[in-house]
Amino acid sequence: MTSPPSPAASRAGDSSSRPGRLLFRRTWWTAFIGFFLVCAGWALASPYDASPDEREHIVRAVGVARGEFAPKPEAAGGGTGAFQHVPASIVRDNCWWFDPTKSVACAKAPGGADQQIERVGTRAGRYNPVYYALVGWPMALWPNWLGLTLARLISAALVSALLASAAHSLVAWTRHRIAAAGLLVAVTPITAHLAGSINPNGIEIAAGVALVAALIPTMLDPEQPLRRAAMVQIGIAGSVLMTVRALGPLWCAAVLGIMLIPAKRERLKELLRFRPAWWAAGTLFAAGAAGALWTVAMKASEMMPVQVPPGITVPKAIRHEVIVRWPDYFTEVIGVPSWLDTHLPGTAYYLWYLAIGCLVLPALAFGVWSDRWRVLAFFLAPFAVITLSDAIAAHKVGFAGQGRYMLPVAVGVPLVAAFVLGRRGVLDGARSASLVRMIALLVLPLQLAFLGYTMIRWQAGLGTSVDYTPLNPLAGTWHPPAGSATALLTAVAGCVVLGIWAWTSTGGRAAQEERPATVSAS
Repeated sequence: MTSPPSPAASRAGDSSSRPGRLLFRRTWWTAFIGFFLVCAGWALASPYDASPDEREHIVRAVGVARGEFAPKPEAAGGGTGAFQHVPASIVRDNCWWFDPTKSVACAKAPGGADQQIERVGTRAGRYNPVYYALVGWPMALWPNWLGLTLARLISAALVSALLASAAHSLVAWTRHRIAAAGLLVAVTPITAHLAGSINPNGIEIAAGVALVAALIPTMLDPEQPLRRAAMVQIGIAGSVLMTVRALGPLWCAAVLGIMLIPAKRERLKELLRFRPAWWAAGTLFAAGAAGALWTVAMKASEMMPVQVPPGITVPKAIRHEVIVRWPDYFTEVIGVPSWLDTHLPGTAYYLWYLAIGCLVLPALAFGVWSDRWRVLAFFLAPFAVITLSDAIAAHKVGFAGQGRYMLPVAVGVPLVAAFVLGRRGVLDGARSASLVRMIALLVLPLQLAFLGYTMIRWQAGLGTSVDYTPLNPLAGTWHPPAGSATALLTAVAGCVVLGIWAWTSTGGRAAQEERPATVSAS
């Protein structure tokens, strides 16, 4: 017979204990404030329709806030979508997209006296209304810059809450604080950009991060107790992932499959005896069924048809994907902001790849076969899904995939790799802390570089060469309503707070809290 867990072990897995509450407050709130300020910097700096299809999502959000949850599927936007009835003052045309040399000054700002309700088509009209209901109400009340800014900040807060929960999971529920480096690398600039705009892709990515982060101590660290809080996080993050976009159920199934196979038999038995795990599984099943049913009933996965060259076969399309599109995907998962028209100098991407390589290559070299399988599966699965789906539909809709679509699963690569480095003892505590801090010093300034360069693109336009490209994010012919300096300083403050989180999560007191714990059902 096995002896029951000791009270100390039970308390180690119970976040309601006083030390657990203090650690939660310190890690969760610090991470939340840091991520929120970075995302808010993007929200304040961005013009109307700043990210891909933001106008489409704005119209959908306002329509949902006005009660139009399930409009009739029609050819409302490029042969797909639906119509929504929204104030005319929140609908504006885009005069600068896909032309990085042109500033936003040519565009008409949202707002004004014309608040007449109009019937507006949107390609997002069939999407699941849950995300839009949360962010749309400020724009329905104030169909101008104020409403749009508040809606963006709500979106940023939702994303930041999920990312903060992931941060707490990684530094409080495992004994390997090097996992913090994985989170800093996984949250690429494009995630912050999407979080600061009206686009469900941002919260979808954050849900993937939170789901993987909760599954790491639950499935990969059998020395840790099973936690009710982890099951709650798995249920919430997985439900969000399966709800906000059509691919969500597939992405959630991929994450769960990669983390569960292979799994230690003893850990599976413990999960089967752990009642909160059944509640989490039931929640995921219900959310997945509801999300899939909405997609099928509303034909939400139907894409905009385009003219394509004749003779495109699936083998030819796959070859095109691998040779031509994959290099684009590698840059897009880091960030090609605005309307995929703002490429930073290549050095910015190489430095982020360097941070990824610092985690992934040692994990592949020193991990066991199951570690290698998971790291590679988190990379290959999203690439395979997007490549094959693009290839199969290329003769109708062209090549519509983007790197950001892969991130809800691809974030598992650095997250699992960092945990493997700690789990396999590749680095001792002091060296692990040094690596986390060096990665923070590398990627946090890059977050600001991506924002600053994109602000230059919006405010002044990018020149055709280095000699003609301005390098001042505070200058230009257009400025956001809150001011360029306000937006940039907000993001700077966020990076400083995240740097503090990285330092304190690997500091002396944090190291003292890294103590083994036996499995507990508390």
